[in-house]
Amino acid sequence: MRSKSKGLVEFNQHCRTSFGPKHAGLRLRAAGWCCGSGARGDGGEALLGARASRTGSGFGSSRMAAAAVAAAMTAAGCGGAGAARSLSRFRGCLAGALLGDCVGSFYEAHDTVNLTSVLHHVQSLEPDPGSPGSARTETLYYTDDTAMSRALVQSLLSKEAFDEVDMAHRFAQEYRKEPDRGYGAGVITVFKKLLSPKCRDVYEPARAQFNGKGSYGNGGAMRVAGISLAYSSIQDVQKFARLSAQLTHASSLGYNGAILQALAVHLALQGELSTEHFLQQLLGHMEELESDAQSVSDAKELGMEERPYSSRLKKIGELLEQDSVTREEVVSELGNGIAAFESVPTAIYCFLRCMEPDPEIPSTFNSLQRTLIYSISLGGDTDTIATMAGAIAGAYYGIEQVPESWQQSCEGYEETDILAQSLHRVFQKSP
Repeated sequence: MRSKSKGLVEFNQHCRTSFGPKHAGLRLRAAGWCCGSGARGDGGEALLGARASRTGSGFGSSRMAAAAVAAAMTAAGCGGAGAARSLSRFRGCLAGALLGDCVGSFYEAHDTVNLTSVLHHVQSLEPDPGSPGSARTETLYYTDDTAMSRALVQSLLSKEAFDEVDMAHRFAQEYRKEPDRGYGAGVITVFKKLLSPKCRDVYEPARAQFNGKGSYGNGGAMRVAGISLAYSSIQDVQKFARLSAQLTHASSLGYNGAILQALAVHLALQGELSTEHFLQQLLGHMEELESDAQSVSDAKELGMEERPYSSRLKKIGELLEQDSVTREEVVSELGNGIAAFESVPTAIYCFLRCMEPDPEIPSTFNSLQRTLIYSISLGGDTDTIATMAGAIAGAYYGIEQVPESWQQSCEGYEETDILAQSLHRVFQKSP
C-alpha cells in the first residue's frame, strides 16, 4: 500500500475541494474477489473452458492463450465487431461508456461494493423470461461523465475537427443547462469563468485552479473516447486528448490520464488482442510522455514516484500474471479514486482482466458485461471507472456485446447511438 506522503495528504484535500462532498474519501480499500466467467458472445473465450494454468513469463500466459483463440475467431469472421474502426466498434464504444456511467452511478462513492448486489442490480436490466420483449421500466440516469462526453462529440461533429473554443463553450453550456448531473466544485468554477463574456482564453480558467497547479482529476479522461473515434493516428489522438482535457484539467497528472485512456480506446478499436502487446504499446507512449519536465515536476510535487502512469501499467502486467488477485489488492495497487492516476489504470486493468472467463460471474454475462460488473465491484468512483472501462471494452467487442435491454434502460441511449453513427460517417472516411 502506498505511503501517505505530504503530497498525497494534499491530494486528499484537493479531492475534497475539487470534486465536492459526494466524492470525498474515494481513496478507499475494498474487500476482495476475482473477475468472473462468461461465455455468451465472447469471441472464442468459452472454448478455453476452465481457467488455464498460469505458467511462463510475460503479462500472463493464460490471458495470451485466450487472446490467441479470440484472434483466430476474429480472423475467421466470428468476432462480431468487424474490422478495425468498424461502425460496430464506434457504437459499442459509446454504448459501453453510457452503460458504465448509468449502471455505475448507482454505487458511486461506496467504499465497498458487494458483488452479489451488483449482480442483482444488472440482472434487473434483463428482460423477464415470462414476458417476451419486456425490459426494465425504471430509467438509469447518466451523470456528468456522459454529459461531458456528449458535449465533446457534438463539438467534433459540429466543426468536423477539434475546436477548443467551441468545445469549451459546449462544456460550459451543458453544465448551465443541467447543473445537477454531479459536477465537482472545481470544474464548476471553470465553467462559470468560461461562461463569462470576459473570458478570452478558454484554457486560462483551468490553469488558474489550485494556485496555478491545475486539477489532476479524471474528468478529462472520462469524456475523451470521442477523440479516439474521430482521429485514427496515434499522434492526433495524443494531441487532441491533451488539448481537450486541458480545458478543465491543466495538471499533467490530469491530462496524461486522458491521453492514456484515449490511447487504450484507440488500441481497442484496432482489434488489438494480445494483452502483452496492448500494455507494451501503452507503456511505450506513456514513458515518453511522462519524461517531459512538467510531468516530472508535477509528480515530484505530489511526492509520487516518477512516471506514475508508466509504473501503474507495469503493475497491471504484474497483477495479470498472478493466479488470484483480490479487489483489495487491485484498489491498493491501482486505486479507485477520482484522481486520473487512481482510476484510468484501474479501468484498463478491468478491461484486460475480464477478457478471461472466471467462475465468480455467471457465464450468462459476456465479456463487456463482465468488465462493467467487475469495475463497479471495486467501489469508489464507480461510474467513472466503469464508463472508461466500458468505452475500451465496447470499442474492442463492438455493439454486438451490448444487450438491447441494458441499452434501453439508460437515459439517452438512442441519442448516444446516433452520435456514434455520425462520428463514423464523418470521420471514418476510408473503409
